[in-house]
Amino acid sequence: MRISRVTILQRRGLALAATVLVSAVAFAQPAPTRNYTSFEATSAKPVQIGYYGTARKDCTPAPAPTIRVIEPPKSGTLTVRGGELTTSAVTGCPKLKTPAQVLFYQARAGIVGTDRIVYAVVNQDGKIDGYDVTITITEVPKAPDVSSEKPI
Repeated sequence: MRISRVTILQRRGLALAATVLVSAVAFAQPAPTRNYTSFEATSAKPVQIGYYGTARKDCTPAPAPTIRVIEPPKSGTLTVRGGELTTSAVTGCPKLKTPAQVLFYQARAGIVGTDRIVYAVVNQDGKIDGYDVTITITEVPKAPDVSSEKPI
């Protein structure tokens, strides 16, 4: 029965909310928040887009959130890696270590222009945060030609 509700929601253009909420089965949940940001990248090395971890109120680690890619990049690759986040940003939880998901973007060689990715982060309570990222891809800087320099 729940699957048919998801199918109906997808037909009405709510694919983002329906697809993400399937694991949480929380149809009464408020709409996801949307965060917009931008990065600069080259094909020379990956760019870290973000890292996401959660903790419980009693300062114990919670399972790493789930990353759902809604719109994959067209001019590069998006990689999600598991890791461990150590932070003192949670009040009352100094040096908290918790499982995390880390996102990296790598532009394809020879590409210059813009790319875009849209993804959602879902925590264990079903809270959804949406991210809309614009990436400006520039040429890889050329190394200076040291053979033409005059010796000192």
